[in-house]
Amino acid sequence: MSDIMKELQEVKKASQEQTSASQNLSAVVIGKMDEIDNQVEEAEKKFDAFIAQSRLENAIFRQSKNQFCNLTDSDLDFFAKNSQYSIEVSLYRTINNGIPWAQRDIEEQEIMAAMGLHGYTYFQPAIRVMKLKWSGYDASQHASHSIYPMPVGNGTGATTVASYAKLITGSISNWWLNGVTGSWSLCGKHTQGHPGRYIHAHPEVSSESGEVLFIWPAIVSGYIPLDKESPKWGYFPSMYGENPYDAKPGA
Repeated sequence: MSDIMKELQEVKKASQEQTSASQNLSAVVIGKMDEIDNQVEEAEKKFDAFIAQSRLENAIFRQSKNQFCNLTDSDLDFFAKNSQYSIEVSLYRTINNGIPWAQRDIEEQEIMAAMGLHGYTYFQPAIRVMKLKWSGYDASQHASHSIYPMPVGNGTGATTVASYAKLITGSISNWWLNGVTGSWSLCGKHTQGHPGRYIHAHPEVSSESGEVLFIWPAIVSGYIPLDKESPKWGYFPSMYGENPYDAKPGA
């Protein structure tokens, strides 16, 4: 009987040793898997950064006019608007070049930080912060589109439609206001190219009234990353302009 017990104890011990070895091996395998996962994640980040930079190195030009946002009365030059309800655009404020960061007010710093210009003194052109105000919209009677660049955009190739914006009241989204919130941020969307495609880049309202602030709305040919944490949207050379920073109404 004692021999049987002894054998059972040896079998039990061997089983425990095997279990321990298996557990140790599992821990090693899990550790290696975590290491591989981390390496893959790091490689993906490097690849994404490479693709984003490569896209920016391609030729980018602006299709739409008046990214500077010149006004005639309460209308944005070279932007059409829905006449079914009241829409007015006004100049909210101008952020000028050449002012040291420490001398800028809190709102200017907030706006510029959202544009990737934190700490900047110099830039071109001046930043015109615009206000779009609408009222009288009735979803049962009116189309929801608001204002949009004219002439229409050419969507044969890939495009980026974007702006910087902040929602004050109401509800509006899509196109160069896609993803707008109550904080300053980059907004917009990409389109994939298709032969014969055209683009009416009109944000759409979904409230009876509201207000939104925006900067540098445009349609550009090419792919600009729309990363709010690392914004690359800027003032782009116009196919109609006389120089890269032409800010005349028709540029």
